[in-house]
Amino acid sequence: MIINWQKEITKIDPDMKFRSKGGWLKTVEELDKSVKNGYSLVGDFVKAGNFEEEYNEGIYLDCNKEKNGRKTQQDYRLFRFRDGKVRLLDMVIDGGNSWAVDLWDAVEDEL
Repeated sequence: MIINWQKEITKIDPDMKFRSKGGWLKTVEELDKSVKNGYSLVGDFVKAGNFEEEYNEGIYLDCNKEKNGRKTQQDYRLFRFRDGKVRLLDMVIDGGNSWAVDLWDAVEDEL
């Protein structure tokens, strides 16, 4: 289905400053608990932004980087795209070293 990623997720989180300092989007197809960082969320990077793009149903991890005072903050949001709707599953705001591990329960519930 064709959606505008920026439009969809800023509907869910209107306070988000979408990609003000960069970011990325990837699918999440499996969980690899042998590593404790972002590589534990296994999937492919996909294009996302303020344009229409074709997306398959599934789980998506969005990393949005935005300025917070003097530093750049990285926020991670886990979404489920199904039946033409994007639903927030979990998020980690200003993620530290264990941000991926903090999302494992939500990923396991959806896989």
